[in-house]
Amino acid sequence: MSTGKLKGVAAALSLAMLGGCNTLNGANDALQNLVGPSTQSRLDGRYVDHQDVRSYYRLDPQKTQQLRLSFDGRAIPADEIRQQNLVRIPALESYLQGIVNRLAKGWPGQAPNLQVRIVDSYAFGPSADPYGNLFVPLGMLDNVESEDEIAAMLGHEMSHVLLRHHDRRAAFQEQKQLLTNITTTVVIATVAKNTGRNKQTGALFSKDPVGTQKAIGNTVLYTSLANSFSDNVWSTAWGRTQEDQADLLGADLMIRAGYAPRASSVSLQRLEDFQGKQKPLLASFLQERQTAMTDSLKKLDLNRTTQELQTLLNQGLGTALNATGQYLTRSHMSPIQRDEELRQYLDREYQQQTQARVNRRTWPQVRDSATVQRSLQAYRDAYAATAALEQKKTREAEAFVSRALASPVGNQPGIRRAAFAVHSAQGNGRAALADLQGIQDWSLASPMVYDLIIGHHLRNRDPQAALGMIDKAEQNLGSEELFITEKLLANRQLQADDQVKQVLRKCEQYPSRKEGCRKLVPKSA
Repeated sequence: MSTGKLKGVAAALSLAMLGGCNTLNGANDALQNLVGPSTQSRLDGRYVDHQDVRSYYRLDPQKTQQLRLSFDGRAIPADEIRQQNLVRIPALESYLQGIVNRLAKGWPGQAPNLQVRIVDSYAFGPSADPYGNLFVPLGMLDNVESEDEIAAMLGHEMSHVLLRHHDRRAAFQEQKQLLTNITTTVVIATVAKNTGRNKQTGALFSKDPVGTQKAIGNTVLYTSLANSFSDNVWSTAWGRTQEDQADLLGADLMIRAGYAPRASSVSLQRLEDFQGKQKPLLASFLQERQTAMTDSLKKLDLNRTTQELQTLLNQGLGTALNATGQYLTRSHMSPIQRDEELRQYLDREYQQQTQARVNRRTWPQVRDSATVQRSLQAYRDAYAATAALEQKKTREAEAFVSRALASPVGNQPGIRRAAFAVHSAQGNGRAALADLQGIQDWSLASPMVYDLIIGHHLRNRDPQAALGMIDKAEQNLGSEELFITEKLLANRQLQADDQVKQVLRKCEQYPSRKEGCRKLVPKSA
């Protein structure tokens, strides 16, 4: 791991701790939204007909074209890339898309293309991106009981897109970046503790190859566990006004589509219950990460940057971790409070429709059909394998993974990632590599899965294979930035000087990447 990257992480953590409230508080406007009067209490009439909403009836052709080009090309910024694996269950995807299409008919204006995508995450709340993708986590599907509940949650997320809230989402990126930097430090420390330096040649080498391999497996394990609850924090990290607006428009769209608005209350109550269960998990997770970092940093003695990290630890890294977690759990409005406000709006504007009955038949029929049921169970098994590994129950984890691999979704990235983690923990590198190579559809893979296979090819001096996977990643994730340093390294291994210069020029366009690229290429290049 390069000194430059370590220094970058150290600097980010320094700002996190020295900046105190400024770093953790985020945008002033967002905070004011959290404490001011609700949109519902200030609204007269139905929100969908409000003058402010009418301004969004017409799509901005130029903005739409820019988003389309970014999504279809390779221009999406790295920090906007989805981080989870996608899940392909055609019957389920078709059903969810039908709900979205039905809701969209209630929008009086021009609707952008809205596409449902199921993600391998056991968070509860769905999310959306600026490009019209509505991400439905497996955790949500495991907890809802009716189509109306699903419609309430998807209607809310659609509303964020229709009202173009993503244009204001950048205010929350600093919180996400803070936790990402802390995470990166943990990973660096874990890998670096198994790295030594040859005193004669100065070259780095692995003191414990098997241990390093297990560390990689643990990193995969840690990431999947973290995603199971941190996704919910990120997906709900909106300002209060934006949440109010999405609740109101989502309710309007539900009623226009013929769904029972009372399902909104049920979904908000489930969200409250989910968040309540996540708080102790988050606190426990942060404590474990602090302990792991302490142990790892004690063994690091590579250079002066290491001393900087140790100093940061002495100055209260644990405090920063806990402060971050506490801020994230309170940075959005309570679902119960949102429910109370929404009930008042519905009683005022839709008194007759509030008596509509919830449809509890359609969703169980889809969920319990043979293929859908087997596929969903396979992902539960993969998650159970990850949890078993955390408890060091390797045989139990292997049994869960074997069952998941035999399912209709056995060749999908989420299942294969779990198998990779199990085999890596066992020290079986060949089987772990075969797990990744068995992925059938790489368009479903997350950046982390791509990173694993690209890293393998580069470590084994197979730059052509690495470039092939990088090209797939760029196509499927829509970002050239994400793996540009790996592309540079692969071309250096090929000694393709012209390509190295070309990639280096492109790398200069990305502020967070250019320093890393420069360090990989001699000044004479």
